[in-house]
Amino acid sequence: MIAWYQENKRTLPFRDIKNPYFTWVSEIMLQQTQVDTAIPYFERFIKHFPTICDCANASLDEVLKLWEGLGYYRRAKHLHETAKVICNEYEGIFPDDLKSIESLKGIGRYISRAIYSIAFEKKAAAVDGNVIRVMSRIYGDDRDFTKTTHIKALENQVYDLIEDAKPSDFTQGLMELGALVCQKKPKCETCPFQEMCVAYQEDTIESLPYLPKKTKKSHHIYHVFVVMKNHQALLVKRDPNGLLANLYTFPQYDGTYDQALKQFESDFKIEVQNIEFKFDIKHVFSHQTWLLNVYLVTPKDSSLLSFVSLQDFPYAIAKAHLNIIDKL
Repeated sequence: MIAWYQENKRTLPFRDIKNPYFTWVSEIMLQQTQVDTAIPYFERFIKHFPTICDCANASLDEVLKLWEGLGYYRRAKHLHETAKVICNEYEGIFPDDLKSIESLKGIGRYISRAIYSIAFEKKAAAVDGNVIRVMSRIYGDDRDFTKTTHIKALENQVYDLIEDAKPSDFTQGLMELGALVCQKKPKCETCPFQEMCVAYQEDTIESLPYLPKKTKKSHHIYHVFVVMKNHQALLVKRDPNGLLANLYTFPQYDGTYDQALKQFESDFKIEVQNIEFKFDIKHVFSHQTWLLNVYLVTPKDSSLLSFVSLQDFPYAIAKAHLNIIDKL
């Protein structure tokens, strides 16, 4: 594994740098996000916040702005909160014991072990989706790895395989093999473990890893009212709790069209003079789907409304509404 990794690993900006802060930020960003998408975000984030305390001393709005478009904003909120803990309680020095790392908010089992192994060169089994895919196929293991007991059992299996000399290369090698070779549609002809892979020998690759049926996403319909004035727009900050907390959006309402429009006029104390349906747009979250009906609104009097420039807006706009801006 280590030999394969050293020969085939990708050059990534957070790789081969023994900095737990960099490893942490990269792993948080890579949750639910492709590497190519995460790289420019990582580079901008580290350039802006080169140390943990730089991140801790920034406002949440600054952190969210650098996260804008990456999605899953709760990751950024937890990262900011944990940076404050490390800066204030650990004097800015990332803890180097597994128990302390895992106790930090937003980190959990996988990321704590990834940091411990990659940044501190300590023996630990970091099991993510790539590792599950590789190991389940090599061993012909059809357990349900959505269950914590099975994850822990797999961690023990992986731990026993790790060479003490270079645990970081083994950890990253398993991940890299899953990312580059043992994909959903694997490239078995280039896999160094083809001969020992039970799934390959028994032709069960397509059925592994075992994936339980996903819970159906809930579907929601919203009405979005876009008010523009002199190339500026009316934006609102969402509630600090719940989905898209602390992000900015155009005014958005559920219910029927008539209910939404009435609530919009009431909230902003305006009367709509003209309204034009522009388009609808679909946005998919991990657990729900939004259908956004977008309207361009002209109020009779907009003098009491506050407008901002979308081009240089300093705060984070929700990705679903960034997509609206792109279509306007």
